[in-house]
Amino acid sequence: MFSLPTRFRVLPLCVVFDSIHVFVVQSWEICMRITTRGIYALKAMVDLASESSVETPVALHKIAEKENISTEFLQQIFFKLRKAGLIAAARGPGGGFYLAKDAHEVSALDILLAAGECLRISPCSEIKRGKHKPCGELKCCEAGEFWLEMENNIRQFAQNKTLSDLAVG
Repeated sequence: MFSLPTRFRVLPLCVVFDSIHVFVVQSWEICMRITTRGIYALKAMVDLASESSVETPVALHKIAEKENISTEFLQQIFFKLRKAGLIAAARGPGGGFYLAKDAHEVSALDILLAAGECLRISPCSEIKRGKHKPCGELKCCEAGEFWLEMENNIRQFAQNKTLSDLAVG
C-alpha cells in the first residue's frame, strides 16, 4: 500500500478508478492528478455508452443532471469530445448526443486526452507529435527510467481500458 511522507497533509478527497488512487495533497510539490474535466469526461462517456445510440441520443442536460455536472461545463467537455470524433450529435426534437464509435473502440486514454488531460508524471519526458522527447539529463539519471516506465504503465493501463469495460462496471 502506498503511504505518504508525514510532511504531506492529505485532503479528504480520494478518487478511485480500478486500482489507481489519486490523492489530492497540499504541498509545494506537484502530484499527478486528473482534473475535474477529465473525471467528468469519463463519467459522461460511460453514461453515453450505457444510455445512448444513434437511434436514441441522450440530451446533454440529462447527463448533466444525472452526474451533477454544470450544463455549461459539460458543453465545453462535449465540444472537445466531439472535435476528437468520440461523440456525435443529433439535432432537433429528441436530439442529443451518442457515441461516434463503438464502445469497445474507445479507450479511457482516448477520452482523457480528448478532454485535454496530460498523463505526464515527471518532467523527464514530454510528448511532441505523439513521441517521447527525453530530457537532456536522462542518460545520466538513474531515476529517469523509473519515471518513464511508470508513466508508460499508466498510459498503457488507460489505453487497455475501453469504454465498454467501464460501462459494464
